[in-house]
Amino acid sequence: MKEVVGRTFEKEKLEQIVASNKSEFVAVFGRRRVGKTFLIREYFKNDFTFYLTGIKDASLKEQLYNFSV
Repeated sequence: MKEVVGRTFEKEKLEQIVASNKSEFVAVFGRRRVGKTFLIREYFKNDFTFYLTGIKDASLKEQLYNFSV
């Protein structure tokens, strides 16, 4: 993993999710440009079944449409 500075709580939570014996859905949200996508991509090494990144300044309708297609 590249150097992910801080994020101790988030990394511990991701470790718990990975160790779980059941399917997990993780929603990561927060202010723009703070490293959410970087953290997830680095932690999981781009080994995803599914992921979605929201659209900046899009309406709720546009976000939901983006999620559904």
